[in-house]
Amino acid sequence: MKKLFWVLTLFIGLTITTAYFFLFTATGNGFVVDITETSLNKKSLAEFKINEFVLRTDSINLKVTIDSNSTLEVVGAISIFPMSADLKYNVDIEDLSKLQKFTKDKLNGPLKVNGTVKGDKTLMIIEGISDIFGSNSTYSVRLSDFEPETIVYLIKGAKIDKLLYTVNQPIYAKGFVDIQGDITGTKPESLAGKITTKIYKGIVNTLVVNEKYATKLKQALNFNGEIITDLKPYQLISNAKIYTSMANVFANKAIVNIQDNSISSDYQVDISDLQKLYDVTQTKMKGSIKLDGTILKNKDLTVIGTSDIFNGKLDFKLFNDDFTANVNNIKVKSLTDMLYYPEVFNSNANAKVTYNLAKSTGVVDANLINGHFLPNKFSSILNQFAKFDLTKEVYESVDLDSKINKNIIKSTVRMKSKLTEITIPSSSIDTTKRTINAIVESKIKAIEVGAVVSGSLDNPQVKVDTSKLLKGAAIQSIKSKIMDKAASGSTKDIVKSLKGLFN
Repeated sequence: MKKLFWVLTLFIGLTITTAYFFLFTATGNGFVVDITETSLNKKSLAEFKINEFVLRTDSINLKVTIDSNSTLEVVGAISIFPMSADLKYNVDIEDLSKLQKFTKDKLNGPLKVNGTVKGDKTLMIIEGISDIFGSNSTYSVRLSDFEPETIVYLIKGAKIDKLLYTVNQPIYAKGFVDIQGDITGTKPESLAGKITTKIYKGIVNTLVVNEKYATKLKQALNFNGEIITDLKPYQLISNAKIYTSMANVFANKAIVNIQDNSISSDYQVDISDLQKLYDVTQTKMKGSIKLDGTILKNKDLTVIGTSDIFNGKLDFKLFNDDFTANVNNIKVKSLTDMLYYPEVFNSNANAKVTYNLAKSTGVVDANLINGHFLPNKFSSILNQFAKFDLTKEVYESVDLDSKINKNIIKSTVRMKSKLTEITIPSSSIDTTKRTINAIVESKIKAIEVGAVVSGSLDNPQVKVDTSKLLKGAAIQSIKSKIMDKAASGSTKDIVKSLKGLFN
């Protein structure tokens, strides 16, 4: 037993002596440097160069170069029994793209971080400053048993263009971001804290966006906003206010579930001037609109919304690329006025809309109730040649069917009043060129009238077949005179009237 005891004692002693020699002496440190460099460089991940390594029982001085591009320095006091540290560190990376072997995703630009590590196993605090994304940033991480307990950070004046460049994205925009985080629970099941994000002086880079997404943005698009996010177990709950020169968007409660990566949110969209949407819609509009609804994103995207519009109601649903809408009791005159279309007709209208965003195709089925014509070129011509005021006719029901194929809307219309019957068997509107081509077939007090509407939507040309109109008007005049004379009971007067019409 004594021999075994002395053998074990000798073995432990040699082990401790060897460890001490390699870890805490200059000669041993040199061996560690050679072994470590050889091992790391064999893996061909990067070129590692340990410029300085001095480890003592109470201190460390380490300087490492990676690919002649990045340096890492750690200097300060350490203790093994008990384990504690009072260190300073400095990370200086000239080009993050050269570290893609480690980051997997490509990153760009420089990064500097320096700070301190103080404490022991019970409580250790890591603090530092950084110029990440061109900002002035500070952070403090509190660890207990080497596990993060709280994280507090402030990123001040981060540049949006540098952020996008760093994460290897096109420079879609410029501007600044401030982010203040106070995280008091870091594990998903006990997540707690608050993150406040402020965006200011933002402006969209229209050249890049147009090239990337084939859009036609011309006007400057500015944006600002604030997002306050509360951290809850497995959830990020945000209140967002985004203001742009095109529209304002608000969300009172947007929830991101970090377990299944789903998103659910309410939203409000406020567009005070629809003219500012022209670059996006390529359609002239005026007026304002407000939308309210909800968004759900899991494996599918579902957007539900509603709006009080044109003195009526709009309810819609978007499921992935499929859009459906019900329009109830809107004023047609208000709709045509918003679209800069000629104000030809007014009524209340109900409609059903189906549209596929990916294919840019859809169908509109509309019913117009208790409508009447407004003064227009067509009604003026009828009044002039047929002595008939079309604007006084009431159409209890009008059926409108439209098919949408990208920028072309093809429609048919059927309408009937007490004295008239009007059909539009073929109508085509080009929303991009803002042109119209329509055939109008009408019967007014048994007089058949044909017309063609063509040209610019802003000032369309109306050509009426006046020969049929004049002939029909003459026939009606003859009938009227005959009836008048017939009512007087004089056959001779009737014959004289007929002769008078042709003399």
